[in-house]
Amino acid sequence: MEKPITIKRAEFMQNMAQTINQSGLPAFVVADCMSMTLAEIKALADKQLKMDLETWEASKEREVE
Repeated sequence: MEKPITIKRAEFMQNMAQTINQSGLPAFVVADCMSMTLAEIKALADKQLKMDLETWEASKEREVE
């Protein structure tokens, strides 16, 4: 059985908090880094959605043929 997404999420959150706490960086630096990272993640998520929609539409068109 693959690990449930809820457990993966919880572990990710714990690891992220641990990394932030151990970094020794001030909060304003962490916030800036996280803002830049979030912007990149959003761009990747948008790209994935676009690819998934294109794949989905193509598969629907093949079903009609």
